[in-house]
Amino acid sequence: MSIESIITDDGAHLSSKLMEISFQRQNVIANNLANSNTPGYIRKEVQFQDKLAALIDGKNMDSLDRFQSEVVDDLSKPARLDGNNVDGTGEMSEMMQNSVLHNLLTRAFSTKMKIMEQAISR
Repeated sequence: MSIESIITDDGAHLSSKLMEISFQRQNVIANNLANSNTPGYIRKEVQFQDKLAALIDGKNMDSLDRFQSEVVDDLSKPARLDGNNVDGTGEMSEMMQNSVLHNLLTRAFSTKMKIMEQAISR
C-alpha cells in the first residue's frame, strides 16, 4: 500500500467532493438570497444526493472525479404574486446548515491529515 493510496482513500476522496458541493451550495443559496426581491426569479437548488448515493451504493468510487451536481430550478416552493418563490428565512436556515456541514467536512479532513502527519513523523 502506497502513501498516496492512504492519503487519497475513498473516504478522503468523498469528503473532498462533498466539500466542493457544499461550496457550490453556498454560492447558490447566496444567489437566491440576492434575488429574493427580483420579480419572476425562481429559487435554485443543488441536486446531488440521489446520483451520489447510487454511485456509492454501486461501489463505483472511480467515477467520483467525473461526478457533477446539478443546479436546477426549485418549482416545489409556491411563488408570490410577483412570481418569485424565494423564502429569505428558509434560505438563511439552509445557509447555516450548509455551513455546519462544510465545517464538519473540513474538520474531518484536517483531522485525518494531522493523524497522517503524526504517523509519518514517528
